[in-house]
Amino acid sequence: MTEKQVYRIETVGKKVQRRNYSKTSGSLELPDLVEIQTDAFEWLTKEGLKEVFDEIYPIQNHSGSVKLKFLSYHFDEPKYSVAECKYRETTYSAPLRAKMELDIIDRQTGELIQKNEEVFLGDFPLMSETGTFIINGAERVIVSQIVRSPGAYYDIELDDRSAQANYVAELIPSRGTWLELMADHRKAALGSIINMKVDRKRTLFSTVLYKALGLSLNLEPGRDSIETEGFEKFLQAVGIPVHKDVLATEELRDFLNHYLLLYTGLFGNYEELVNTLHADKVTTTEEALRVIYENQRSDEIPTMDGAINLMNAKFLDYRRYDLNKAGRYKLHKKLGSAARLFKNYLGQDIIGPNNKVAYKKGTYVDRDTRNGLNGIFNSGANIEAFPLLHIFSHPDVVSVPLTWANNLVGRVLAEELENYELGTVLTTADLKAISKDHESIQVYAGIVAKPVVLSAENARALFTFGPKLYSLGRCTTLNEDLTNANGDLYINRYVPDEPLGRLSVRNEDAIISMAKKQEVVLWLVGSAVQVVNVATDSKLNHVVRTIAPDPFIKKKTVTLSDLYAFYSYYLNLGDGIGHTDTIDMLGNRRVRTVGELIQNQFRIGLSRMERVVNDRMSISDVSSLTPKSLTNIRPLTAAIKEFYSSSQLSQFMDQINPLAELTNKRRISALGPGGLTRDRAGYEVRDVHNSHYGRICPIETPEGPNIGLISNLTSYGRINEYGFIQTPYRVVKKGKVTDEVVYLSADDELDYVIAPANEVMDGEIAHEQIVVRF
Repeated sequence: MTEKQVYRIETVGKKVQRRNYSKTSGSLELPDLVEIQTDAFEWLTKEGLKEVFDEIYPIQNHSGSVKLKFLSYHFDEPKYSVAECKYRETTYSAPLRAKMELDIIDRQTGELIQKNEEVFLGDFPLMSETGTFIINGAERVIVSQIVRSPGAYYDIELDDRSAQANYVAELIPSRGTWLELMADHRKAALGSIINMKVDRKRTLFSTVLYKALGLSLNLEPGRDSIETEGFEKFLQAVGIPVHKDVLATEELRDFLNHYLLLYTGLFGNYEELVNTLHADKVTTTEEALRVIYENQRSDEIPTMDGAINLMNAKFLDYRRYDLNKAGRYKLHKKLGSAARLFKNYLGQDIIGPNNKVAYKKGTYVDRDTRNGLNGIFNSGANIEAFPLLHIFSHPDVVSVPLTWANNLVGRVLAEELENYELGTVLTTADLKAISKDHESIQVYAGIVAKPVVLSAENARALFTFGPKLYSLGRCTTLNEDLTNANGDLYINRYVPDEPLGRLSVRNEDAIISMAKKQEVVLWLVGSAVQVVNVATDSKLNHVVRTIAPDPFIKKKTVTLSDLYAFYSYYLNLGDGIGHTDTIDMLGNRRVRTVGELIQNQFRIGLSRMERVVNDRMSISDVSSLTPKSLTNIRPLTAAIKEFYSSSQLSQFMDQINPLAELTNKRRISALGPGGLTRDRAGYEVRDVHNSHYGRICPIETPEGPNIGLISNLTSYGRINEYGFIQTPYRVVKKGKVTDEVVYLSADDELDYVIAPANEVMDGEIAHEQIVVRF
């Protein structure tokens, strides 16, 4: 009897043959093991530094008469080679130079004076080809750091007193304000209410935040503060469901019934939401802003300007709040419509790009259906306008193809085109005309206008409540703008971050009288959200309204669209739609590579330098200023030097042997600035998780206090553009194991059935039944 051959012959190069004794299938080539370092540094020099320059510049003085702009940057050749730097005990670096332009407006003549100069920004340490830095002649390695990914997270916690299970939610940025939601059962008379914490300060009613951002009526108390008939007409006109069963009959407080109708119409009829509104006695935006200001800065006197500035700084200012690329990706993935529909049933028909029904009501959403729906939703389908306060809109500009024209009706134009001004709300006729000459257009993401046909019944209600909750964007009749006798627009173009004009009573009356003769459409600009109805059973007995963020949003700060979706997901969990998260899963933890770590330090140095530039602009004689005289590079060079020499993540390279050197470069640490501390880290974060499979070595970790906090990337593991660790899998098609290899992150692999690699024989699954992960 012949023995079974325990090896296979593999050809390496043209002539060399080797025996391979491994039991696993496939012949995937071993990747470059130091690319975790070299690729990250290459990204930093090509893109990372430019991102920071674009964030900080232009810098201008308070009056706006002096502005310093950044144009471009480049590196000169290094003075010495790597070997020479080691010999001379110097740092292997290259001079960093930036082209700057200084614009000075002469106050007397109004003349613009421009000065262009190249500014030296210090010596920037470079990475050698082997993935190390030479600092003062010594080889150092920057260890990658694993941290919690920015995004929205939901979990279940037990109440200390009642032992009742409550949902909790966190919206975590990479840098900036933490927002938390939690249920509170302690006020037994009210029932369960939803509280929130901003930056871990004392709790507030969750509805206060939304009232501050625009979900408030701002009406004067009077005879209409109890009666809701006019408000119900308005809600019906704009297509918001009216739940009359929530109306309060005993506690007749000013505008309580208005808020009950508004919030349940937008989010759904939830007991916790109704209880929260009963408890929350705030009635106006100004009052809500002051409450948040007092909560965050209890030792200061609240002012309206201060409260608006605080709200902008806490959530909407890109310099103070940063989700980063990974956070934006995670928000869309977690809160997106397709993810909420998965393993549920469609509660409505979904219209495709060709304006025909792509998926019928009642369809069960499996993996393939979800992926198909994702494509439709990403093109901007099912978008609705929710209330938004104009001063907090701050939308970003995105370019979209006109093949999605059916989904672009109501979008606001973010560029000037022939015959179309900036801020034009796009109608079907506009998009048809623009499509003849253009393949794509720029629109504002995060905002959209809702068309409402004026009638004798709803006109007064629309003009009473519309401008309180939305912004008036356009008024059309027969696809043309409605104008007065002089040819002037009744409603001007909607341009974000610019003051809004008010519609006079006389113009309101003129529009209403025209609406009696012909069809007049009023366009209300609000926050763009994706609304889809989901059913939890095949008979569609329980249909739930889900709210997802606008898929066009790319900006790295949070928007009101995200906050609507964040709150909706929390409420939907009670209906069994959505799922809670495991924090220790690698799909929720990302790796900060050397490029990102240096970028963060460069940002700190450049922001310190910005303060010096601002001071010099206000003190110096304006006429004698130049880009060089304004720039003091000491704060920047000091920040970079401090990182390389004293950061916890900057280490002398382990040079005991070549393997130790390689391991040092592929090490991943949970410690360091922005990470964990040895004392604070519990068993859960140190433990081996099933998502580590193929990504992080479960064995190689130090003994002692750092166990589980210092780990190593696997040989085939790689880090994707968002910082998540991916591992390779071979694709199985109809029982045959192909040589097609796909790299999956921990949350992507949850969709698939994973079989062990040693269950393959001659390109097929070896046994009838095998153990799999799913």
